[in-house]
Parts: sequence; C-alpha cells; structure tokens
Amino acid sequence: MLGLFYCFCLCMKLKQQPADFIVEEIPDFEVSSEKDEHTVFLLKKQEIDTFDAIRQIAKKLRISLFEIGYAGLKDKHALGRQYISIPTHYNVQGLNIGSLTLSFVGYHRKKIKIGDLIGNRFTITVRDVSENELADVSGRAATIPMSGIPNYFDSQRFGSVIDHEFIGKYLVLKKYEHAVKQYLTAYQKSEPKKIKDEKRKILSSWNDLSNVRVYNKAFAVVVKEYVKTKDWRSAYRMIPAHLREMFVNAYQSYLWNECVKEVLKEVVEKKKLYSVEYAIGALLFYVNLSEDEMKKIPGSFQTISETVTLSFDEQRIVDCVLMKEGLTLADFAIESETGNFFKTRARQVLLTPEDFTISKPVRDEINSKGNTQRFKIQVSFSLQKGSYATIVTKRLFNH
Repeated sequence: MLGLFYCFCLCMKLKQQPADFIVEEIPDFEVSSEKDEHTVFLLKKQEIDTFDAIRQIAKKLRISLFEIGYAGLKDKHALGRQYISIPTHYNVQGLNIGSLTLSFVGYHRKKIKIGDLIGNRFTITVRDVSENELADVSGRAATIPMSGIPNYFDSQRFGSVIDHEFIGKYLVLKKYEHAVKQYLTAYQKSEPKKIKDEKRKILSSWNDLSNVRVYNKAFAVVVKEYVKTKDWRSAYRMIPAHLREMFVNAYQSYLWNECVKEVLKEVVEKKKLYSVEYAIGALLFYVNLSEDEMKKIPGSFQTISETVTLSFDEQRIVDCVLMKEGLTLADFAIESETGNFFKTRARQVLLTPEDFTISKPVRDEINSKGNTQRFKIQVSFSLQKGSYATIVTKRLFNH
C-alpha cells in the first residue's frame, strides 16, 4: 500500500504552467466610484510573490512600500489576482511591469489591510493523472462535501523553516545563538547565489565574527550588534520584525497541525487514516468520516501560547504534542526577551470548500506521449481566508 502511495505522488503534477493554478481574492470591503483617500487596483501577477510585487510597484512609482495596502499573500507559482490600495494623491492610473499589471477598480476610504478579505476562489488544473487513478479521484471528491478536510497549514506557511529547524522553537528554548545562526547561515537551494555566498562566508567565520565583512544590510546589522554586545538575544532582535513574526507563526502553525493529527488519531478509525507528505513532515487525512466521528471532532482548536485556556480534552492533546517537543506551556512566554509573542487564536479544525466542482478528465496535452495517455482534471472551489488550497489537492490526489 505504501509503495503504491509513493508511486501515485510522483505521477501527479501541479503548477506546470502559471494558468494551472489561479487564485482570486474575495474582498471584504466595498469599492466606490466616488474619489476617496485610497485608490484600489486589481493586481494580476505570475511568477512573483506578493512581497516582491509590492516592492517592484513601490520602486516604479517611487513611493514607500509601506503606503501600499494589500489583504493577503499569494503564491509565486500561480496566476494571482488580488486587490491593493495606493494613496489617491499619487494619482496612479495603472501599471504594467513585466509579469504584473495594475488595473483601476475604484476608491476606498482606508488603506487595505492584511485580512481584509472573505476568502479566495481557486481554479486548479492537476496534470499527469493516470487512467488507473481516475476512479479513486472521483471517489475522494464525492466524500469532500460530506466529511470535509482537515484545515491544516500547508508547506507555504513554512518557507522560513530550513532543514526542519524552527527558529521559533529556538526562541522558546532560549537558544538565541542557534536562532541567529539559522537565520544568518542556513539557506534554501532556490536562494540567489549572492545570498548563499554571504551565508557561507558568515558560517565559515562563526567562531569569530569580528572580522567578517558582510555586504547584505539585513545580515550586517545583526552581525554588528553581536560583535558590539556579545549578546545573541540582542543580535536576534535586530532581525527585521516581519521575519521574526514569521518564525514564531511557523512554529505555532506546526504545533497546531500536530494537535489536529492527534485529534484525528483519537477520533477516527485507524484503518481510515493515511499520511501525505509536506515540507516539514507528514499530514494525516481520512478516507471518510462517520456521523459519530464528525460529532467527536471539535469545531475549532486553539493555537498554543503561554496564556491559552484549554478544556480538559484540549489539554490532553496539547500535553501530548508538547511532550514530544520537550516543552511546557510556560516556555512560550518569550515576549519580554525577544519582542515576539505567541497569540492564541481558535482555528477551524475541518474545512468544507464552497462551490466545489471537479471537471471530467480530459487528455493532458503536455504529459501524453505516444501511446501513453495522461489526463488533466480541473478543480474549482472557494475557501475562507487563512485556508490552503493545496490541502484540498492533497486530499484529492494524495500529492
């Protein structure tokens, strides 16, 4: 069974072309035709993430990137359509820069903020599906409206995690040197050569940073602080605030995923559970849920912090996960030393995609070769903000 699973994973292909993965924001604000403080644009982009798109727009318009508002972050490897706002006094009419365009939509009295959306609409084409798998995909699709899908954080949430090392966990353990070292020296293969060279240089001089010459400004300020103070905690606090927040969120999200996996192990019949790999381990899914199992799964589960108030059942799950991590709830009180904190939020345990449709399979023109016939399937659905479309494709295609 396991061997078949891995074979299946290798066959499926996502995002072979930008148009194979389309995401469109469903905004939670009204746009007016009457002139107001901020102008709203539809940003269309591909092969660029939201942060880089905002930076390019700010540079082109010669304005501060902090004046540009946006509601959410969209995947680099997707055809994204999202809304941004720019102060009206800049008199921007539109923009076209390479792989991104801005089109005028209207006006809004406030800057668009993170979270100003109801959710997102996805249209995803999955390719290289073998004929043998078509019936299984159809069967899985039929169970989604009835049994839902675990609302996991997916791999995109963990871009800051390299070699399965969580900087957020090092903060909880008060291992500030480990945290700074991971930030300054660990790198992904996809990072620019200039960044990788800088990180290798810093690593080679780790035992004596006083003479290393660092050109990257963000890295240099951290190294300079340590050389001046010999205090790793002080050096950590020189890392840009949005990155430090990302480190904490990544670890908290991982722990939440682990808690949900424990819930499913307790509630769902064991033979109905199976694993699907993701960037930092494996997620647990179910074939379907009985009515009794649906009732036993909690509607929401809280993210972990030192101030979280837990029910008896939640406490048992959290204790189990933290014991594996070698931690206690009290360890999460990190704000006074790091400036960061873990915030308790209740996150829905199961999600049910709205307006879910799945097409009939058709010939995949990219992957069909000679007598080898491969298929593509298009899936469309809407999700509430904060949920991941790739969790739906993992459930459907074990990919």
